[in-house]
Amino acid sequence: MPEFRCEAVRRALTSGRTRREIAEDHGIGASTLTGWLSQERHASEPNAAPRSR
Repeated sequence: MPEFRCEAVRRALTSGRTRREIAEDHGIGASTLTGWLSQERHASEPNAAPRSR
């Protein structure tokens, strides 16, 4: 399943097609793909530097 998700996210980010089109191609809902993209963005963001106390 992770490969399926990664492929859908990769295509959404690189293909130039709409999220709805990519979702339909993969047989998933557009909201599912949007959630995956959001999770991917948050996972790739660097963590904020810890605050000194």
